[in-house]
Amino acid sequence: MRREGNRLGRAVSAALASAILVLAWSAVPSAVADDDAPPSGFPSWADVQAAKANADAAQAEVTKINGLLSSVEATAADASAKAVEAGATYARADQAVKDQQRVVDALQAAKDQRLKERDSAQQAAGRIAAAAYAGGTSSGALDAFSILGQSDGLDRLGTLQILGNEAADAVARYKSAANNAAAAEGQSREAEDALAELSAAAKKDLDAAQAAQQHAQDVVAQTQQQQSTLVAQLADLQGTSAEVEQKYNEGQQALAAYQAAQAAKQKAAEEAAAAAQLAAQRAAQQVPQHVAGPAAPVDTGVTVVSPHVGSVVNDPGGAQAYASSQIGGYGWGGSEFQCLLQLWTRESSWMTDATNPSSGAYGIAQALPASKYNAAGADWLTNYRTQINWGLGYIQDRYGSPCNAWAHEVAIGWY
Repeated sequence: MRREGNRLGRAVSAALASAILVLAWSAVPSAVADDDAPPSGFPSWADVQAAKANADAAQAEVTKINGLLSSVEATAADASAKAVEAGATYARADQAVKDQQRVVDALQAAKDQRLKERDSAQQAAGRIAAAAYAGGTSSGALDAFSILGQSDGLDRLGTLQILGNEAADAVARYKSAANNAAAAEGQSREAEDALAELSAAAKKDLDAAQAAQQHAQDVVAQTQQQQSTLVAQLADLQGTSAEVEQKYNEGQQALAAYQAAQAAKQKAAEEAAAAAQLAAQRAAQQVPQHVAGPAAPVDTGVTVVSPHVGSVVNDPGGAQAYASSQIGGYGWGGSEFQCLLQLWTRESSWMTDATNPSSGAYGIAQALPASKYNAAGADWLTNYRTQINWGLGYIQDRYGSPCNAWAHEVAIGWY
């Protein structure tokens, strides 16, 4: 899929919020926070009151606060995007472990079979040796003459010769089976060693993903507090209300989301044209020139996983209920919800943390990149409502309705 991509919290002092965010950053592992410089330089209410006395100073303070708003929003978006990336890395590592486990299981089964063949060959050689021992030995001319002197000598001599040949064959079969068993055991041990290494790597990736997600949630929480304070300070400086400033800020985010949607449309059109050209090339390569008819359809479905990282709660039923309650605001009826249900079931199974390990698409609407959700709220990493709000807006802007989006999904494989 090619996808474009409220704020909560009480008003607290900006200086306190900044200090809390800096402390939160210092608690994050360096691998997560090295390149995440937190915003700084937040104004105090005393700064705001002082600036109001001078128009130029007030405008400068407005510019500063607007810059800080953009900075904290970008910081939260970046932290959440890195959490998604870390989750996708872990998902790939976890899949590698599962794939290797299947290899280990197959080699274990092959090893067990080779051991059975070795033991069976050993028993067969033992039985033939025992029979030869019971009937005498076929080696030596004296033994042969002695046997020939008996009434059944010719028959017995022939039997011993046969037993000798069978014994040699049995020993050869046993040696071959023993070599095969030893090779199988070696392959099984190597596969198990590789599995242990992959499991250790996956554990490290899981730890990193959990740390990244906790870091992102801490940043988002502090961002929401800071946004509330900064918006209130803007309202004070400009003689408006916090609600007006909040709506303006949301409008700016909506405009950014719209511009991103337009860019994505162009990109999607280019990708669709390239995909069609590639499909035509494949069809030409796969179908003989003298054979008429269309090429076999290409499976373009994507596979998403739930990494189960951190505190993300998947609630498909709750997500579906929320989406159903929202579609009326877009002028869509019940039949449109049925299309939406099919669309997002196929895309994400309505999992909040649905992750495509290959592309990095994330969430119920499978936004790519995931940071596009930020236009609907900073808490998109763990909040399915925020993801759904963005997803519905994306569908309306790009396709007009969920059924149109579903038709595109069925025909192309993404929306």
